[in-house]
Amino acid sequence: MAQKRFLTCPRCNFNFEVSYARVFACSGCPSSVSCKYVKCPKCGYEFQIRR
Repeated sequence: MAQKRFLTCPRCNFNFEVSYARVFACSGCPSSVSCKYVKCPKCGYEFQIRR
């Protein structure tokens, strides 16, 4: 089973799960599946995912 990955927005400090952001904040983007960026679902700030 895949482990959930949580991130914290560097702008508003909101803690969220990556797949939650992909569904809600990145829903209109055609490259949301393989993108190296994520958008905070709370404030909309887009930042690069660090591996």
